[in-house]
Amino acid sequence: MPPVQPSLRNSLLTGASALALSVSSSGAHAQATQIPPGTWTVWGEALPFWTGGGGFNIPSLPGLGAPYTSFAPKSGFEFAVGADYRPQGQPWHYIFDFRYGRTGTATSSSSSASSSSSTTFTPGVPPFFSSIPLGTTTNTATSASSATQASQWESHLVADLMIGRDLGVGANRPELQFGLRVADLRAAAQALQTGQSTTNINALTTFYAPSLNNGNGGIGTRTSSQSSSSSSSSFASWNSRFFGAGPRVAVAGAIPIQGSWSFDYSGGVAALIGDRSFNIAMWNSAGPGFAANYNSTVFVFNADGLAALSYTFRPNLKVSVGIRADFYNAALKTYDINTGGLASLDRVYWGPFVRLTGSFHP
Repeated sequence: MPPVQPSLRNSLLTGASALALSVSSSGAHAQATQIPPGTWTVWGEALPFWTGGGGFNIPSLPGLGAPYTSFAPKSGFEFAVGADYRPQGQPWHYIFDFRYGRTGTATSSSSSASSSSSTTFTPGVPPFFSSIPLGTTTNTATSASSATQASQWESHLVADLMIGRDLGVGANRPELQFGLRVADLRAAAQALQTGQSTTNINALTTFYAPSLNNGNGGIGTRTSSQSSSSSSSSFASWNSRFFGAGPRVAVAGAIPIQGSWSFDYSGGVAALIGDRSFNIAMWNSAGPGFAANYNSTVFVFNADGLAALSYTFRPNLKVSVGIRADFYNAALKTYDINTGGLASLDRVYWGPFVRLTGSFHP
């Protein structure tokens, strides 16, 4: 075997070094561009909220106000949960969230009244008994009582099924979301009124009888009584509801402030199409009842947004404190106290919230 020439040996050594450097560089580049794993992000929040958009007017029962009773919007409590899944190495997000809030109030009142009267009937009597009021004295006593119980509540249930995409613009890396929103808004009230009336009649009759006083005649008395009672009740219920679904578009992001602090934001709009109804039923023990149902298919515009200050405790855990609002245009029906017809009613639910967010890799 002929000896290897020095020039050929140098060429082989140079090629081997270049190949090793290339392999080392490729491994370092692959390590630097490692694909991030899939990530689950889950959150939960709770908040007190206030309801705006106008009072809920309903036909009234006697004693509640006539001809309408108005229930003003109330405050309540709301909770929400959500989840966001981003597959490995993808800019897409698959998002689901659920929110429920409810208000409620109950009132009761009672009243009572009583009256009495007395009448005396004196017939003609013999002269020697003229100073004695012979006849019948009647005492009539009447008592009446009534009690009214009324309750009102409102609720809203909202669920979103969305797909999001990281836009990668600026330091806050906003996320554009689009998908479907389902909303169920309700306002209801009911009232029960009961009444009780009792009448007692007591009669005292004074008379002259010849056979009294050992047969020589004298004055006698006789008593009698009778009692009667009656009861009544009235019940009424009212319900205004919107249930619909439609497309929703939103944007969300977080802007770094300093260190572990950031400013979170979110805003979206939805076009909801669904059924809007208004139902009323009234019943009285003294007469026939009444019921009416109104239904229509409507379009409801919805807009919501939040702003919060967040602090990251650990890379996968943060807490946020902020304020949010959710608006629905002409979502419910109520009575117009001026015309007696139906009128549309806006609804907005707003208030401060506290949210806890965590993330993990499956």
